[in-house]
Amino acid sequence: MAEGDNRSTNLLAAETASLEEQLQGWGEVMLMTDKVLRWERAWFPPAIMVTFLLLLPGLNQHGIISKYIGMGKREINKLLKQKEKKNE
Repeated sequence: MAEGDNRSTNLLAAETASLEEQLQGWGEVMLMTDKVLRWERAWFPPAIMVTFLLLLPGLNQHGIISKYIGMGKREINKLLKQKEKKNE
């Protein structure tokens, strides 16, 4: 019984070490993302806007922007219908 537990523990340790190794590179990305989201630097907001504007043509080409605009319109229409029902 102890031998099975030992193998299980060793397997779990190996899987954990492998996962840790795979995720190690994402540490830098997460730190930078955190800094951007907290706007720790004055140039982050303009840099985000310029980056977003550069992505717009590609997003529009794949229909992503149209999809989300359509979703937004549907939600607004739902809310307006609910409001009308409430007022009746």
